Amino acid sequence: MKREMFMKYTRTTVAAASAAITILALTGCDAVSTGSPSGDASGDCERSSTKEIYFDYPLTSLSVYGDLQRFAEAAADERGYEVKYTADDNDLQKQNTNVQALVTQQVPAIVSYPLEPTSMESLAAEARDNCTVFVSYAAPIENQDASILFSGLESGKALGQAALDWAAEQDEPVKVLILQDRDLAVGAERDDGLNEVFPGDAANIEIVATQKASDREAGEQVTREVLQANPDLNMVLSYNDDSGLGARQAFINAGVDPKDPSVFIGGQDGSKEGLEAVAEGGIYRTSVAVRIKDIGEAVANVPIDILEGVENDGVDVPPIALTIDSDELAEYLSDYS
Repeated sequence: MKREMFMKYTRTTVAAASAAITILALTGCDAVSTGSPSGDASGDCERSSTKEIYFDYPLTSLSVYGDLQRFAEAAADERGYEVKYTADDNDLQKQNTNVQALVTQQVPAIVSYPLEPTSMESLAAEARDNCTVFVSYAAPIENQDASILFSGLESGKALGQAALDWAAEQDEPVKVLILQDRDLAVGAERDDGLNEVFPGDAANIEIVATQKASDREAGEQVTREVLQANPDLNMVLSYNDDSGLGARQAFINAGVDPKDPSVFIGGQDGSKEGLEAVAEGGIYRTSVAVRIKDIGEAVANVPIDILEGVENDGVDVPPIALTIDSDELAEYLSDYS
């Protein structure tokens, strides 16, 4: 199935009669009329004409971050823009301080992945009052011009269903460790989705532990400890690929064959390393993937469209559970070549 079939990308040219944005060329800046997606109540705020997009992504340690940057920068470059970044270090206070600085500077556009969506509302409202385009990433907020979404709920459901399908084929009991991160909005959504379908009424599944693990190191450490207490552990369901790959390493360190048919590890994101692990055909059996290329390009194209007066409500990139048998696996991996 082509990726276009997965992707809801609302992008229509604004009709002249209904154009909400009127851009007047000024020396060094543009003025935005009342009723624009981003504009103060008086309609008199001025927007910098600098062709810059600021990407506020706090989880820079995740393996997908580098590829998001690469795709975003390529898309921005094609349209004559530059992508710049904040350095939040997964710290809510630091993120809010950094975004506040951008709002004060009245930068043209901000794409922000809010660690706590409610804390970003007032900053986003202030940004829009300053004629700064504000695009929310991962979690929609009230004060936004558009959003870049990838359903965490559906991702969790897809992982749960893939795990159930595998468990149904097992003759032995399935002992499960769930790695989650409910401190993040998307992490909580993924966990909610997983819990909606898993374990269901499956009689051979026992969840022996549920713990927080948001990166590879934590995933390996938690899994190692749970394996020591439960040597018959044979399934790990992780909220992202990073911690899932850490779990995989813990099994290997414990002497488990990387292709042991009795072990199932699944993660989410569709990172390069996650998909490569799936392609190996071993114990890392599933990555519920969102198309990183589509998301990265949207980081540039959504705010640029709005800046240039093209209506764009954002994108909603659907997740898909990829296994070694999935026709789409090679296509998703090709994004990273």
